[in-house]
Amino acid sequence: MAQDLSPEDFDNAYKFIWHQHNHPHGPWLKTLKFAEKVLNVHRPRMLVIGSGPGEPAATLASNFRDAEVISAHSTTKCVDWASQRFHKHDLSNASARLVPSMENLDVFADGSFDLVASCYGLANTADPQAALNEIHRVLKPSGSFLVSVWENAPADPASDIILRHSCVGPNSWHKSEDNRDMVGNFACPLRSKHPMSLSRPHLLENMLEKANLSVVEVSNDEYPLKLGKDKGFAFKALTLPIRAELQQLREADHYHPQDAAEAFEDVVKEGFMVKQHEDCELEVPYNVYKFVVARRQFEDGDMAKETKAIQRVSREKPVEMRAPIKPVDVKEDPVIFETWNRMKSAASEKIVNAVKKQIDGFEHDKAVRVLDAAPTPYANTAIDIASSHPYATVTATSRSVNVVEGIRAEVVKHGLSNMKVKALDSSHMTTFPDKSFDVVVCSFGLAFLSSPGDTLKEYYRLLKPGGSLIVSVWEDFSLKHLSDFIVEKIHSAGNLEDYLDLEAGSPGVLTQLAPYAKPGQLEKLIEDGGFSLTSVDHETARILLSDASCKSDFGVDVATLAIRPFLQELEKSGENKNVFNEAKKAFQSLLRDPSLVSRDSCGNLVTTLPSRFRVVTATRPFNDSDGFLEKEDSSPTGPGRKVIKVRDIPK
Repeated sequence: MAQDLSPEDFDNAYKFIWHQHNHPHGPWLKTLKFAEKVLNVHRPRMLVIGSGPGEPAATLASNFRDAEVISAHSTTKCVDWASQRFHKHDLSNASARLVPSMENLDVFADGSFDLVASCYGLANTADPQAALNEIHRVLKPSGSFLVSVWENAPADPASDIILRHSCVGPNSWHKSEDNRDMVGNFACPLRSKHPMSLSRPHLLENMLEKANLSVVEVSNDEYPLKLGKDKGFAFKALTLPIRAELQQLREADHYHPQDAAEAFEDVVKEGFMVKQHEDCELEVPYNVYKFVVARRQFEDGDMAKETKAIQRVSREKPVEMRAPIKPVDVKEDPVIFETWNRMKSAASEKIVNAVKKQIDGFEHDKAVRVLDAAPTPYANTAIDIASSHPYATVTATSRSVNVVEGIRAEVVKHGLSNMKVKALDSSHMTTFPDKSFDVVVCSFGLAFLSSPGDTLKEYYRLLKPGGSLIVSVWEDFSLKHLSDFIVEKIHSAGNLEDYLDLEAGSPGVLTQLAPYAKPGQLEKLIEDGGFSLTSVDHETARILLSDASCKSDFGVDVATLAIRPFLQELEKSGENKNVFNEAKKAFQSLLRDPSLVSRDSCGNLVTTLPSRFRVVTATRPFNDSDGFLEKEDSSPTGPGRKVIKVRDIPK
């Protein structure tokens, strides 16, 4: 049974086990499921690293026909197997590449991929942290990493048992001073592969964060692995993690196949690591894996790139503008403010759902008070909540008189008697007493507040203990693609001579509208305000450009948002007084490009590429203000009281 260790037999066993990862609860389908969730780009580029014989690369390529999928591996054998699989299934959009290791992906440029996936390969690397750093490097900003690692793999401890017995033989076994397994003077080979090396709780998550990859979701699943009915074949399938070490023992003439076979039989008889069914089928049960979704967030280097609306257009004889572009404060530009306000409605459904989740737990016969601070003139969130929850009292506040009047018109339009509107600054709402509200909502409003820390302190004061705070912020925008298109159109028409960078260090429009894009920045601000974080959800939204009639100029304002200071300077300096009219013409051409603009189910024009935002939910903790829980009770076992003991806890 354990005598023959031919590489061909091990290869066949490897393929047999590998194919079972397509189980309905396995990582291949889960990778596909989450790829469909996180990928919202046209013609995405995907890298599957440590993909073995071409999975889940083939699964991704067959379901994303417009994508480019690369399967990378460090062995020529796996690269050949993957290529054969792609050819067999006629996947012209998939290819296999040989790489030195997962820690060395130099064949790929920085920011090359929208998605990177790894199924169990990370645990087999010599330096998983270095591998994660490389994955971060090749991911585009806002790109996703999908990774699965074993949390419980019975084949791992079973391999330890079999390896030790394979080495022992007739000689005495002992431990060396450095804790090596020794047989006489021979040191048993150290294992190079440990499937459960990343199984320790929170280890992978901490390593991801160290690599600047933000953890979005963690889930677990389980499925069995069959070994077949033939014990010789099952032996090789079970010992795949130690195939290299068994070969080393054979070459050193220290391999004892009879003892290895007996150890395998003992593992089967024990019945936990390997089970034998009535039909003699051998199976490894209880294989539990962790599946993590992580994202490469925007960082300082990426933000620096956002200070340019587009890359400099190179010309043989560049013509400088007559005046440098001055940085613009988005808080002072009424068009930017109005455009940003209307953009917020794209995300309103997700935010409304987050609010409903918090208030649905209240009894309907008890009034629930909701504050919507700094909403849009249409107050989508507040209107929806007031309409769907008649037992809730909703108050919307804004320091803008125009916004307040707009919301009041919407309240009248919808006939809402349970909604009020007040003109108040979010950081100074002294007209409301302490602990007035059950839920406070701030949809993207922090970007326009001069003192967000003071505002959060005010929210803390207004919330009842145990009340919920829901804050949303933009993480990144897909609008730059639209601005690039418009600038290229103007330039090709001969009307744009050159583009000068913004003043060094000055943030661009999109950067100002997403001031909390960096990982953990908003969360820290909220926690510093005294709140306890409950959840952090990463969402996407396709931004509305215009309704079905396309008669509004709002779409042009959205498409030129990133380059508005540049267009303003061209117009103001006299270099191109018609630049905004030319931008409108370019926008009409943009509407014919489906990779940039498409229609939603209502016929409205929206961005094809979604923008990303984050919804953070936190609570105001209950405070033991009078020290009730810290008081000493002089008679803990007084009349009618019982001493609680461990045995009283139900088993």
